[in-house]
Amino acid sequence: MKMSSQRIIANRCRVAVIISLLAMLPLFAGCSKKVVVNSPVLAKVGSREITTADFEQEVQWRIKTQRSLPDKQALLQEMILHELNLQKAKVAGLENDAEVRRTYEDVLVARVKETQLTSRLEAVKVSADEIRAAYDRDIAKYTRPAKAKLALIYIKANSKLSAEKIAELEGRMHEAQKQAHTLATATPGFGRIAVDFSDDQPSRYQGGDVGWYDEGLVEYRWPKEVVAAGFALKAKGEISDVIKTADGFYLVMKLDLRDQVITPLEQAQASIERRLLSEKRRQLEETFVREMRAFAPVQTDSDALAKVQYPTTTVAKAGESLPPALARP
Repeated sequence: MKMSSQRIIANRCRVAVIISLLAMLPLFAGCSKKVVVNSPVLAKVGSREITTADFEQEVQWRIKTQRSLPDKQALLQEMILHELNLQKAKVAGLENDAEVRRTYEDVLVARVKETQLTSRLEAVKVSADEIRAAYDRDIAKYTRPAKAKLALIYIKANSKLSAEKIAELEGRMHEAQKQAHTLATATPGFGRIAVDFSDDQPSRYQGGDVGWYDEGLVEYRWPKEVVAAGFALKAKGEISDVIKTADGFYLVMKLDLRDQVITPLEQAQASIERRLLSEKRRQLEETFVREMRAFAPVQTDSDALAKVQYPTTTVAKAGESLPPALARP
């Protein structure tokens, strides 16, 4: 329990130092300390002088970042207390604490990205010509193909059957075709004829209805020439000629149809612009990474890395101890 309390206190100290350093960083980065000759000294904290120039920079930073701005005396006292905290942290050696340094470095990295990458990302634009070119290039994505709802009668046959048997089956299909032309207009599909003639069990009791098909696709259960014959029919209720294939005979009826629909550019424009912006920004981020890698020579030691003890999971579970080499003393 004693060790646990000590760790809690130490962690609280680290958090306090991190907050102090993070509070200072915008001041250092946004208002780099300028050397002003003969600037009057407003206060002296140990060996550190707070000058009029420091005070004015603090005021400008608070205005720029929309921070609270108390009266002059209160602001000076805040600056003095801030300096005291910082000096106390340095005396305690907390500026060298691994957690503090990591947080400080992360803030610096974030600032580098903010000053050297974020502005470039925000400047990325997509022109109307680029949107039009992407739309034309990917027009298939914005096109809903024509559809046809088909019904069919299928009589199974194959090359192993005798010529007489094949002829008999073909004659049977012609009889189905003859009867189909006498169907009443309100009959759903091939109606009773599908029950009497078709060998396709899933559809024979549905009037031969095999559902909707997209024009141009060939990955269907039925031979492509059968589906193509269905699309070639002009009107609802029209029936094809008898179609002979390697696996038997087919008769196709068009039950319904839907025309091809192309989404207009005006409706697709916003999504295209978002996609192109995302692609351009990703490419810019990749360029930024390449620039960073070219900033300084990098050497790695694969053998040394292989010897480093490393957890088997990417995130340690609660209560799971790290390898000795990774554990905090």
